[in-house]
Amino acid sequence: MPDSKQHGKKKDSRIENAAGGLGNANVEVTPTLPTSGQILGAVVRCLGITHPDLGNKTAQRYFSGRPENRVMESSRAKIITAISEILAVSVFAVTPGQEIKRWSDSSLIAKVLDWHTVNWDRFRAFLQPRMMRVYPDHLAQVWQAYTRLATIDLAVRAAAHIHIAHASPDALEFLPWTGVSQRGKYLNRKRTEAKVSLSALAESTDVSDNTVDAWMYNGVRPSDDNLANIAKTLTSNIDSDACTSLLRELRKLYWASDLAGLLSDFIGVRVAEEIVGRLYRYASLLCGIINDRIDTSANWDVLNKLATLGTQFELSDPLLAALVPHEPDSEWKEDLMAASSNWTRRVLMANLSVYRVEVNDLICQTEGRLLKDWGIGNPDAYAHYQRSEELQIQGRIHEAIDEVARAAELDPLDPVYHCTLGSAKGKIGAKQGDATLVKEGLEACWLAVTLDPTWILPWAEIGFILLNSDKPKEAVNHLKAVRPECGPLDTRYYTALGSALREAGQYQESLSAFEASLKLNPDDLPVVMAAAFTAALVGDKAKSNRYRKMARYLGASHELDILLESAKT
Repeated sequence: MPDSKQHGKKKDSRIENAAGGLGNANVEVTPTLPTSGQILGAVVRCLGITHPDLGNKTAQRYFSGRPENRVMESSRAKIITAISEILAVSVFAVTPGQEIKRWSDSSLIAKVLDWHTVNWDRFRAFLQPRMMRVYPDHLAQVWQAYTRLATIDLAVRAAAHIHIAHASPDALEFLPWTGVSQRGKYLNRKRTEAKVSLSALAESTDVSDNTVDAWMYNGVRPSDDNLANIAKTLTSNIDSDACTSLLRELRKLYWASDLAGLLSDFIGVRVAEEIVGRLYRYASLLCGIINDRIDTSANWDVLNKLATLGTQFELSDPLLAALVPHEPDSEWKEDLMAASSNWTRRVLMANLSVYRVEVNDLICQTEGRLLKDWGIGNPDAYAHYQRSEELQIQGRIHEAIDEVARAAELDPLDPVYHCTLGSAKGKIGAKQGDATLVKEGLEACWLAVTLDPTWILPWAEIGFILLNSDKPKEAVNHLKAVRPECGPLDTRYYTALGSALREAGQYQESLSAFEASLKLNPDDLPVVMAAAFTAALVGDKAKSNRYRKMARYLGASHELDILLESAKT
């Protein structure tokens, strides 16, 4: 099936138009997804991290996230290493057992950051063109979905990290105190335990009593210098090791709090606090689960893989399954079960759910009259189509086909239903070598073309069906014969044309088609990879290298290099 945004593009503006008709100024927007560089740049600024490799022009280009400012993979790795070194030395360092010689905090943090940056950029490139438009007020609900999955992943890594370091889950006890209202209470508790009065602390840190009150009771953040002075004062009767330990503990608290505050700007304060709470609880529970299921003294390699791969390590499945009975919330249970599989489905489903609520609200506000304005002749057919979208995202393709087939049966004049049905049947038929199913798919797409000759998508889907049925020349001829009134030509069309031309051996024309697609969407990773490979087939080394770098920037794996080498032979 083509993605939900594309096969529904004929109704893309329905929320905006309906909202305008109802006097609603809250106009829908496509959720924007920042690059990994923009995210890391925001983290560096939020935490006030300084390092020579983070202040140069290359780092600023990476942090800008602009397509024209892409940096080389080696430069990105250097930036991540610099951030990891500061995090490890200043905050999160935990000395592992002496028998573990291969592990260090900075290298582990670098591996975690590297995986998440690459995964995010790949995820972003796939997801961005497939997101449904929603109201700005509801964007947080879309962003929350990925954050929840990332939280589960970090909990797995943290639990493994604690076992590697022979530490205790108590090392995470600062997490529930990261809220602005709570961090002052945590600091005040440390002051009370050290039996240091407020006035004595003010005097030793050379600040006013009001400033100390603000730290303790209003959640105001002490400067890094004052954190060092506070740690020194509260451990003055102990030793320097205790001072260093407390300073790291306080830095962890305030840095985590600062990051939670940054996150709350996008997903809301309540949800940010909920996510931090889950991170603490899941990591603590997983420490016990790991201890029960793994001989931690003899399986360092397993723990290392858990720490570096998180939920992508196969062993995480039974660990997360063991967490499920401890989670009362149904949504978080689904997140736990999905965290080791396809994250895009969970986020797309969250996006679709928000979109669906907005659409249905508008339908209710107009007592159903809006459906006629959208050209939907049968509400029951539309309901089946909606259900097919959900099933498609969940990967239940055959069930999705049944639902959209029912929609087409109930409303045979709606081209969207026939295009969606034809695309799905053609794809499955070509994959299974089922000529009958391919024929039905082509017929359904041609019917969509007949019902709306100005819509480009069914024309492109016919090209894909022919291509996937090992008929590249027929696909090329069909796509080049596109009707003059059919348009505008979009990325789906140019991708189909480029793929068909390449399979037909017309490499230069294929590259031009892929480049036309990239002009419309420069972040489409599969098309960038196709352009890199096709340029190599053409013998254009400069373009091949440029598109290869773009692909790696967008999250392509090292397998791309192997593919490009094969093109040379």
